[in-house]
Amino acid sequence: MLMQITHAYLKEHGLLPDKSAAQYLITDTAVVDDTVRVLDVRSGDRILEIGAGCGALTERILEAIDRTDAGTPASLTSVEIDDRYVGYLKSRFSGNSSFSVLKEDVLKLDIPRILDGKGKVVGNIPYYISGPILRLLFDNHAVVTDIVMMLQKEVGMRVVSMPSDEYFGLLSMMRMLHYDATVVRHVSRNLFLPVPKVDSVVISMHVHEPLMSTEDERTLIRLLKRAFTARRKMIKNTLKAVGTQSQVMGWCKAADIDLNDRAENIDLERWIRFLDAYKKTGG
Repeated sequence: MLMQITHAYLKEHGLLPDKSAAQYLITDTAVVDDTVRVLDVRSGDRILEIGAGCGALTERILEAIDRTDAGTPASLTSVEIDDRYVGYLKSRFSGNSSFSVLKEDVLKLDIPRILDGKGKVVGNIPYYISGPILRLLFDNHAVVTDIVMMLQKEVGMRVVSMPSDEYFGLLSMMRMLHYDATVVRHVSRNLFLPVPKVDSVVISMHVHEPLMSTEDERTLIRLLKRAFTARRKMIKNTLKAVGTQSQVMGWCKAADIDLNDRAENIDLERWIRFLDAYKKTGG
């Protein structure tokens, strides 16, 4: 049975979230259930949970692991930085052989070591470091096959957005290089304790085949960072730093990109063609 995340229970057990540390605990069981459903736990899965808190999601994942078919057991490693929650999780799930908890800074995680092969990542990401965490996961696309995350709504929409969408930007492009993405559900701010200032969204990502070499990807991301330096600026202005005016014109022509267009309107296919033209002329 899912524990009840109430102020009284958390206070009694010394687990009240620290708002200054961006700790917000989900109180709605339907959101937790939807997250686990999309995670689609199967035999042999290696799952990494980021920001376990007091274990509302952890408990449901472990229940899903118990329901998997016979075979190689699934496992869950939860990462938490708060000593109070680490101690509570260790005590609460001490008898479960499928579970382990690490007290560690998520941005310092050795994800390939933890997953020991390929695996899935799930969690309720702290808002103030959501960008760095997502980039860490994208960098580990070779081992992270699926990502199911609760994020601040604006960040989540940036992740799933496509060209010309309101939220489309560099983070969207970085995700598109390795993952397909969908919105699972929107989450009202009133379903958290304490209540944050913004709403959230649960998103799901599944890895696809690499589109280019690691070296080409680094070059493309460097170009994209230039292109997205100033939202609403035209490509002919944002790309001045990567080539002469005639070079930029030639690369854009080869990629069927209008010099007066803006980065947020250009799809990944045309950026890949731009990269090819850029490489051919010694870029």
